[in-house]
Order: sequence, then C-alpha cells, then structure tokens
Amino acid sequence: MAGNTEPEIIFSNLTQDVVIDGHRFTVEIYRTSDDPSWILSVENAFGTLTILDNPPYFADGLAWRAFEKLLDEQGFRAFYSAKERRKLRL
Repeated sequence: MAGNTEPEIIFSNLTQDVVIDGHRFTVEIYRTSDDPSWILSVENAFGTLTILDNPPYFADGLAWRAFEKLLDEQGFRAFYSAKERRKLRL
C-alpha cells in the first residue's frame, strides 16, 4: 500500500559518542520525518537506553541542553540503573 511507508529517521549533527569520567555514552538526537519534535536517547556501556522526549524538544539544541542539564544535576550516574551502578561500584 502506498500510504504505509515507515517515516524516515533524521539524526541531528549533535549525535555523538561522549566520554565522561571514563564512562562512554552514545548520545543520539533524532526525529522522524513525520514529527518535528526531537528525541534524546543516551546509551550506556551496558546497552541500556535512557530516552527523553517529554516535554518534546522543538530543536535539537534544546535536546542537547537537556542532556547537559541532567549531567549537571545528577552526573553520569543518571544514565545507569541502580543494578548497573552496583556493578560499577558507583
């Protein structure tokens, strides 16, 4: 059917791998071709995703600032579950 195509995923130029205090994270900022809102996704070394999309980010830079704000407020621990923090002894 012509109307059932999947939307295209559009990644921001701000998508990148970052290392914070020796911990590597993949930060992806993306949206779909049918929704102008950006989504922030952070993957830790265990492959666990933290996805932030509420409130929706109306610009990719706002999503990046939300990532930075969460780091400022909670540190990199915000991207690990309690079980993962115990494994890492954080």
